[in-house]
Amino acid sequence: MTQAAPIRVGLIGCGGYGRQHLQRMSEIRAVELVGLADPSTKARALAREVVEQPDLPGFRDHRSLLLKIQPDAVVISTPHTLHHRQILDCLEAGCHVLCEKPLICSTQDARDVIAARDATGRILGIAYQRHTLPPYMYCREVIAAGAIGEVTFVSCWQAQAWYDLSRGTWRVKPELSGGGQLNDAGSHLLDAVLWMTQLQPEVVAAFVDKLDTEVDIVSAASVRCRGDSLCSFSIVGNAPLPGFGVWEDIVIWGTTGTLTIRNMQDVYCLRPTHPQQKVPRREMPKGSGPDTNFIAAIRGAEEIAAPAECGLSVIQLTEGILRAAESGKAVKIKQ
Repeated sequence: MTQAAPIRVGLIGCGGYGRQHLQRMSEIRAVELVGLADPSTKARALAREVVEQPDLPGFRDHRSLLLKIQPDAVVISTPHTLHHRQILDCLEAGCHVLCEKPLICSTQDARDVIAARDATGRILGIAYQRHTLPPYMYCREVIAAGAIGEVTFVSCWQAQAWYDLSRGTWRVKPELSGGGQLNDAGSHLLDAVLWMTQLQPEVVAAFVDKLDTEVDIVSAASVRCRGDSLCSFSIVGNAPLPGFGVWEDIVIWGTTGTLTIRNMQDVYCLRPTHPQQKVPRREMPKGSGPDTNFIAAIRGAEEIAAPAECGLSVIQLTEGILRAAESGKAVKIKQ
């Protein structure tokens, strides 16, 4: 049997997250790393060190990478507002794309990249790792099977020292970040809830505190979804937590049971006839990660875990939260 040719992968954006993707890609046997793109010479050098490939070709601009290397697939890990143009360029060059969150920074731009994906027939995925983590996969399956009845209410919060970590970086510059923690780490929380429950937000009321920055740091949003289910989202961007630590809790109330994900790790199930019980890990699906799933999807062995439609749902809700906070009124989510 002839062994399939390796998938030639390029990296666009050699910062911390980009280098993590590069490391994981280097550990996948079906992958050949073929090039880097980043305007920073230092960042490109650090990326080469991570994978111990000092001769890995590097470019200042993603277009040069696409033209001169012609990779089969790319991973994009750049400031958020750059994603739109980079995704379009990569798809038009015939590349499959895995993009860091958030996929895009406006509803129209999300529709643009989805249309380009459909026109080119390439795979476009988002590095929302919760789609490949056992606790979240388990809850999605339980909800889809109707095991807790109809979802009536979701209460969730995410806390991080995002404010301290991001000061002085591109993340607090709206022209590059597209927003604050809500559009950054907070997008994971919005996505996880929408993906697990399949709820469709319709109306949102919200408050946002930017502290002394130009972007949202603390956000509180109440959402009414189709069918009158309710959600409460809290994003605490100035939490007194060490380093890059994140704390995230999600409680999903159904008509016949409740699911709780405690800090992205443990799942608890509560039903009227049973006390709350921790779900054994052996009962959860086997997890993986966005990078391995992306390569498997290119091979045709799996579906892409977090398709572009998830990015569209998240940015629709994100825009609604920010519009509601600015107006001081409840607003309809733009579809």
